[in-house]
Amino acid sequence: MKNLNSLFYLFSLICLGLFCSCQQRLETESDTGLTTKIDSIFQKWNNDSTPGVAVAVVKNGEVIFKKGYGMANLEYDIPIQTNTIFHIASESKQFTNYCIALLAERGKLSLEDDIRKHLPYVPDFGKKITIKNLIYHTSGLRDQWQLLAISGTRIDDVIKQDHIIKLVENQKRLNFDPGERHLYCNTGYTLLAEIVEKVSGNTLREFAEQEIFKPLDMNNTHFHDNYEEIVKNRAYSYNSIDSTSFKKSILSYSTVGATSLFTTVEDEAKWLNNLNTGKVGGMEVVNQMHELGVLNSGDTLTYAFGLSIERYKGRKMIGHGGSDAGFRSFVVRFPEEDLGIIVFSNLADISAYGKAMEIADIFLPEEKQENNAKEYEQSLSKKKIGNYYSDQGLTCELIDSTDLFLKFNWGAEQLIPLSESTFSIFNGNGKVKFSSDDHNSFEFYSFDEKQLLKKYTPIDSTAIDNEEYVGSFKNDELDSEYKIKSNGDHLILQHKKYEDVKLEPITINQFTSPHWWMQNIIFDRNEEGKIVGFEINSGRVLHLYFKKTIK
Repeated sequence: MKNLNSLFYLFSLICLGLFCSCQQRLETESDTGLTTKIDSIFQKWNNDSTPGVAVAVVKNGEVIFKKGYGMANLEYDIPIQTNTIFHIASESKQFTNYCIALLAERGKLSLEDDIRKHLPYVPDFGKKITIKNLIYHTSGLRDQWQLLAISGTRIDDVIKQDHIIKLVENQKRLNFDPGERHLYCNTGYTLLAEIVEKVSGNTLREFAEQEIFKPLDMNNTHFHDNYEEIVKNRAYSYNSIDSTSFKKSILSYSTVGATSLFTTVEDEAKWLNNLNTGKVGGMEVVNQMHELGVLNSGDTLTYAFGLSIERYKGRKMIGHGGSDAGFRSFVVRFPEEDLGIIVFSNLADISAYGKAMEIADIFLPEEKQENNAKEYEQSLSKKKIGNYYSDQGLTCELIDSTDLFLKFNWGAEQLIPLSESTFSIFNGNGKVKFSSDDHNSFEFYSFDEKQLLKKYTPIDSTAIDNEEYVGSFKNDELDSEYKIKSNGDHLILQHKKYEDVKLEPITINQFTSPHWWMQNIIFDRNEEGKIVGFEINSGRVLHLYFKKTIK
């Protein structure tokens, strides 16, 4: 009997070993299959001669995939790894908001506070701007990056927090009344960082380090508030010259809140888990982070606390992207699947959003609609190709190449199909909606801001009297001056910091320029019909007036 028990015990061990071996082999095969699929998405950058990408996938609270592709530094042949530190641009905003939510939960501030209670240097525009307005991009404040560019500050110049505060102090007008519209505004997030410091007594970097990063063991993460600081193991930023050569894309920010979080895909995975568990802050703060904004009209936004909450293939999708210099980031969660995807890149050509969604399709294949969308876009493009503009001066050309693209002054952006009529653009931060009935317009969304783009044929520039536009134009808020000259055939826009560019007419009073910061120029005439100034009414800066000083 004793021998029989021994044999049974031995047989059980053998069976258990065989089971474990089979289970391990199945898991290995599954892991290999996932690796092969994700490798194929990033094959173009899986080499030692291009910038690239770091990727992580979180499933059921565990990192099931992480890998680096391409190079973090082309000059010194340093590869991207999963602990490579990236600047993640606007993906930083949710961390700024978490600091605000923590302070609100502790009773240190109210989300309904007038921001001038904490930051009295903000001008009194006659309308109350609340902390919530800053969070939801409904403040009406003009955007800092565009104001800086209009003023003559290049985005690759050194830009510090104080530079932006001075911009705010000198503003005389809002884009719109607080709460009336949603228009993405980085200025608001710089001010949120300032509020954190004013209320807590610590800089945003110090507060986030103490309250978020250390408790979550995010040891390779910080708000980068000093552009001169040396950061080991960081990725550098690149633009393409052509398909095989690259150039540096300089970033010298010492400003935080709207941007400048340095982190890794490994640390970001810990953050995603915190948004599920509330390990730091508790679930009350986590729930606050997912509260959607509401306009004065009662319309609910899809934007929460630095998070866009939408649907993809019938599932809730929570994400945000980022774009500065050559850095691109997109992080997305599908809470119903307990799935998180992280994509950080150091090459401007790479759509972090598009690649993250390709990974998502591996896990969410059953409702895939790309074939129908592709058929629709092919039939659609023949009818809709052409030039378009909006009343806010957004101009573009819809072109049909291998895929659909919108060509802007700064380059072409691919349209990523979401459905038969809706496409994603701008690293997931924008959408385009087509109608099968209307071939002369389409709707363009940047987050929750909608513009109607209408097809147009530019007027003949020879029909314009160039001399009436010639002169110098100055704005006192920015202490900035532009000159308009004529070369006989075209109007030329000049600024001492930028190359001369041609102005192209849409109408006799509305012109476009290649400068992204002032694409839409509307000339102002007096009762006699003479030009006395122009208004920049473009993108995230509206109604910025330049007075004509001399001819």
